[in-house]
Amino acid sequence: MGFARWDALLKKRFAGLFHGRLNGVLEPAGVEQALEQELLRRRRKGRRGAYVPNAFELRMGTEDHQRLSSRRFQEDLHIFLEKMLILSDCFMDGKLSIRLIEAPETAPGRCDVSSRFVDDKDETPVDETSSGTLVLERSSFAVPLNLPPNRILASLTITEGPDQETVLEFGEKKIYIGRRRENELVLTDANASRLHAYIDYERHRHVLYDAGSLNGTFLNGVRVEEAVLQDGDEIRTGSTLLRYEVL
Repeated sequence: MGFARWDALLKKRFAGLFHGRLNGVLEPAGVEQALEQELLRRRRKGRRGAYVPNAFELRMGTEDHQRLSSRRFQEDLHIFLEKMLILSDCFMDGKLSIRLIEAPETAPGRCDVSSRFVDDKDETPVDETSSGTLVLERSSFAVPLNLPPNRILASLTITEGPDQETVLEFGEKKIYIGRRRENELVLTDANASRLHAYIDYERHRHVLYDAGSLNGTFLNGVRVEEAVLQDGDEIRTGSTLLRYEVL
């Protein structure tokens, strides 16, 4: 299911990319398309699953850079890449960094993307005030009151059980599931434990954990203690069935 949705997204963004190039103007869809191509090109296989670079540089012409280099657009790109990781079943180590660089020699409507694997401890700080460069990193993006950005990436929808049609949208924060009132997703299902399961965010992916529940946690019909979630997965806790989807 995830790959089908990803294919639909690709077709939609390709149409936007073609339109942008036809008019000599770089559209947001064109930037996303370039990022997708770089992500797929640099994907590597490892013992812990396929993984991709975590530092991306986007070079574009002066006019395109002036029009697109905003914090809002960079935040949209950050969310876009994190969703693509889930849909393409990849992982990413370290902080995600996106840099928009003004490159006068780049033709209008074009975006050249490069990427690299960066160890957080080895990363050299970049002067965000330098001409033509705008940087966004997960840990440095500031919002009012210095709160971290609330990035919404996926949802849990209850499709069976006493709480049917309840929906929880979430992102990078850990969420707890069960009958306990303090949980992010509170169930009234008598067959669910007070703290039945939880979902953590690791290597830029959502990971489901059973929390020592009495009746167990099941993913697509199989009992699990721990499992990486993919778009369309079904989770059963007691008599409750939840569907995980990328938004």
